[in-house]
Amino acid sequence: MRIDVPHDLSPTCLAGFACVLRDLPEAAEYEFHFGEERWFPPFSMLLLSAMLRQFRTSRPEARRRAREHEKHTYAAHFGFFRSFGLPHGKAPGEAPGSSRYVPISELDANEIRQEAFDSFQEVGDVIEGKAAELAGILTRQQAGELQDTLTYSIREIMRNVVEHSGSDKIHLCAQYWPLRNEVEVGIVDDGVGIHRALTENPAFEWLTEVEALQMALMPGISGNPLAGRGNDQWNNSGYGLYMTSRICRNGGSFLLCSGTGGIELDHDGKRTFETDFQGTAIRLVINTADLSALRERLQHFAEEGRAAAAQIAGANLNVASTASQMLTRDFRKE
Repeated sequence: MRIDVPHDLSPTCLAGFACVLRDLPEAAEYEFHFGEERWFPPFSMLLLSAMLRQFRTSRPEARRRAREHEKHTYAAHFGFFRSFGLPHGKAPGEAPGSSRYVPISELDANEIRQEAFDSFQEVGDVIEGKAAELAGILTRQQAGELQDTLTYSIREIMRNVVEHSGSDKIHLCAQYWPLRNEVEVGIVDDGVGIHRALTENPAFEWLTEVEALQMALMPGISGNPLAGRGNDQWNNSGYGLYMTSRICRNGGSFLLCSGTGGIELDHDGKRTFETDFQGTAIRLVINTADLSALRERLQHFAEEGRAAAAQIAGANLNVASTASQMLTRDFRKE
């Protein structure tokens, strides 16, 4: 059976393609045609590779063939094809990266936990170190507002994967376009998804999949019913996605895809779309032209978030955790 990969490789178009893959009739062989080389955004590579892995898992007995993939040289260099099992181009993490991009790469959640244990650190500290390393590849800086913003944003999404998804792997990529004042970061996991993670909290067990996506972006919302309790600086307080999405909406955008739906937020508002995706996929697009001091921005968002959380049944009404309001170096000073 022939399957044409969409000509439009935008995330929302690929989200619809996931529904097409789900509804395909059973066949002994599927032949994927990738078409002519065209603009293939980094996050779209990450999203499509996850969809193709999931398709392979859902139909393990079927043969799969690829056609016209050799035309996509940048995607091959980026690690796209090998990330879903096609032996073409570089493997994930093989390309060295540069001051403009981080190719498709994988991190092991269990190795992160083990590294924290072995080095007498918190898991959050290890995740922040890896986030800072990724941000440094893009910015070629060790400090500055762009470095801080990227480190914080990547850290918070990676924390969600490790703490809530149940996924063994974190799949990620990024690209920086200085002339466009834009950074794109994509992070994908193959875990339980937003709905299942959030409805583990009895306060939210009634949510539909679409409602869970929207609720996940609100302040103080967590699948952990004990969120916000205790004095641990890395305490889960349900503010990670809320804070990160607020950063992105300042001239950029935030996209969340999980289960049967997705949401894209930007300065023009909110758009929803249908999909079929196991796990969670997040794209951060950050406008680098007007970055004010990160800590002040986060504290402002946290104050607004606490007021909003007071209106949401089941939300954590305590303040956002210390880690949700700053980078490690800042709260270690206090």
